[in-house]
Amino acid sequence: MPLKEMLRRERQERKGKVPFAPSLFAHVGGLVRRHGLGRNFSRTLRQLTPEVIHTLAHALRGAPKPQYVPPLFFLATWEEYQEIHAIMAEAANPYLAFASSPEEILLSGPLYDKYPDLPQDILKSRHFAAIFMNLSRAG
Repeated sequence: MPLKEMLRRERQERKGKVPFAPSLFAHVGGLVRRHGLGRNFSRTLRQLTPEVIHTLAHALRGAPKPQYVPPLFFLATWEEYQEIHAIMAEAANPYLAFASSPEEILLSGPLYDKYPDLPQDILKSRHFAAIFMNLSRAG
């Protein structure tokens, strides 16, 4: 194979299509709209105590990971916009992008604080409460 053709093929392989991923704003916005989250939710997020976290994780430890496909783009109302930004400010952690329910939003911060190096495949496939309880028991 000529050098020119080989180089062209290598460049084409490197330029492969990368799937479009929704922004964190769209991810959280979809959850806010789907579950009707309002100001009470961000207030709850701010006021989480270790006892509430443990109770929530214990209650949901056997729950399956909720199915959630975030919208590619999210056009928010003013109230949703404010709530999305409040949630993103209160739960500013990398695990928020893997949350599939309001409960997982609440548990994302404590889970990240306690176990900051969890693999993405676990975060995508298991409920945060189950991860939190299993690792707490093991550790």
